[in-house]
Amino acid sequence: MEIIQSLVEKMGVLGKPGVKVMTTLFATILITCGKVNFTNLSRYSSLSEKTYRRQFHRQFDFAQFNAEIIKAANSLQHQMIAVMDCSFIAKSGKKTFGLDQFYNGSHNRVEKGLEVSLVAVINVETEVGFGLLAEQTFCLFNGQCQTTLF
Repeated sequence: MEIIQSLVEKMGVLGKPGVKVMTTLFATILITCGKVNFTNLSRYSSLSEKTYRRQFHRQFDFAQFNAEIIKAANSLQHQMIAVMDCSFIAKSGKKTFGLDQFYNGSHNRVEKGLEVSLVAVINVETEVGFGLLAEQTFCLFNGQCQTTLF
């Protein structure tokens, strides 16, 4: 947890309480049984549900945090490449946000569901991939789809 604490402090975007919440959050996610939500996180940690809710109203740059973790985990001499992949999630219903027609590579056709775009970094020498940022693709009313990655 010292590594996470030092990386969050290095980013300099959170105060002392924010650093405590984020370090507790990452440790608690690993031991939480069931869904990871504020109520369940408060059951398995010393922080209250209200504390998690308050902290998540503030911005936190997870892409920058993930990039710092990737830098700490890899040697600077290794060659790295960035890749992007879209994944299809089958979903029915009418009220799910982002529900639309997307290409499903498994079935080789367009189907109703959700799409998630992932930007990852791959260490070419060790052939290990690290997820950098994942975002849901959603379509606007005019039929134009967008991902809020960049």
